[in-house]
Amino acid sequence: MKNLLLFCIAIFMSANVFALDLQQAKSQGLVGETNKGYVAVVTSSSSSDVKKLISQVNSQRKSRYKKIAVSHGLSEAEVGKLAAKKALEKTQRGHYYQTPSGKWNKK
Repeated sequence: MKNLLLFCIAIFMSANVFALDLQQAKSQGLVGETNKGYVAVVTSSSSSDVKKLISQVNSQRKSRYKKIAVSHGLSEAEVGKLAAKKALEKTQRGHYYQTPSGKWNKK
């Protein structure tokens, strides 16, 4: 379990092709970290670029979560929830995150 948590941390700390764009979208309040380990639109309206970014980031995360789940005998959802906890810890002040009930909060 400890190795899984360390791996999740590494995922979020690793350089990501979309990191700069994702950080910009988070800074602008367009996207936030969900309670399931993915990113989602915070506002009711978003551009096609933001939707495309979210799709790409979530696709990469889903692939990583599947690999972690298989190697540790967990479900993809369990890995996502663990990753969400780590993402919340790393969420910067002023960025959005989703509570367990699904409400968006600004940190």
